[in-house]
Amino acid sequence: MAFTWQLTEVHGWGLVGVHTALYLADMGRPLLLLERPLMGTLRPENRAKLQPLEGPSQQIIAMADNAKGHMLLLKEFDVLHALGNGFTAGGPSSRFRGRRNVGVIAYENTRFTPEVMARARQYDRIVVHSTYNKQLLEIWGFDNVGLSFQGIDPAEMVEASPSGRFGDRFVVFSGGKLEFRKGQDIVLAAFLRFRQRHPEALLVTAWQNAWPEVGMTMAESPLVPMPPRILPNRMVDVKTWALENGADEEGFLDLGFLGRNQIAGVLADCDAALFPNRCEGATNLVAMEAMACGVPVVLSNNTGHRDLLKSPSQGNDLCLSLDHQVPVDDRDGSRFGWGESSVDELVEALEQIHSDRSEAKARAARAKAFIRTERTWRAFAESFVDATQ
Repeated sequence: MAFTWQLTEVHGWGLVGVHTALYLADMGRPLLLLERPLMGTLRPENRAKLQPLEGPSQQIIAMADNAKGHMLLLKEFDVLHALGNGFTAGGPSSRFRGRRNVGVIAYENTRFTPEVMARARQYDRIVVHSTYNKQLLEIWGFDNVGLSFQGIDPAEMVEASPSGRFGDRFVVFSGGKLEFRKGQDIVLAAFLRFRQRHPEALLVTAWQNAWPEVGMTMAESPLVPMPPRILPNRMVDVKTWALENGADEEGFLDLGFLGRNQIAGVLADCDAALFPNRCEGATNLVAMEAMACGVPVVLSNNTGHRDLLKSPSQGNDLCLSLDHQVPVDDRDGSRFGWGESSVDELVEALEQIHSDRSEAKARAARAKAFIRTERTWRAFAESFVDATQ
């Protein structure tokens, strides 16, 4: 197999690549990388295992450079192509084709124009990461779709003890890059109402966005009057955005980008985690990390989140779900299935967690067991490789 995207532990695509590469290495089937890996972002143990992939990667990329724009046909490889919304491919996909070509995608834009359909039909197989994405493709007539759910690394999401850094405050966590689709405006609106009743509450966030223009989509929010701003260093001014929309210094803390080695420690100090996302093309890595660390989680009952709300082994009561979903304004068919969560229902969910801690912990324990046994990165990698066939 050959991948057209970078290995890194900075974002979801990179983690998909890293954990699949680790699995294939254990199977004695080393991966060919058609994009230079960011080895410096990997944990030392993973970097040591995957370092041998760098040499062959450099050689094949040099061959493509020497081909001066001509596409290289890799007759002995299945090439997996990373696709974005609209089934658009990255640069390496214009330089390499394989004996089979597999598109890999987690999409939120549901507008299937003739051009989008033509791009999607180029692939021998398409692999997605949610039932939502799979069902939409099947509605459009695709019968070559594989499904593989993303996961967590139990060795990374260690079950840490609370540090006590926040004292006896009720700590609410929200993570994911700031943007309209992720619904941080819903989190903020609900938390501000909740804090009026519970002044000890603290909202801890990891909302920074490496793609600041995407963050500007929050200007569409019907819930907050002030849009975010981009700082001169190309970071989103998350704190100012929150303060201008009602948060206060005592009740809000944004941690920016969290390193992989920081996540479990932060989550150990949290009493609840909120994800009222309007759409997820996959299943939401940050939500799964919170579940894996035993934090009571609230999820919007829409799109890819639905694959986290029930388990064959643990039942249907894993997270509190926001079931009152109103369709998001959709002018051109690009938001089929998106859902607007109720601020009232999210406040009620927070109150339920706050008032009955033992029930919240019991529910969180079921979610933790589900994620740590059925939704690991190793389970993903095994199913992912199978799904490409």
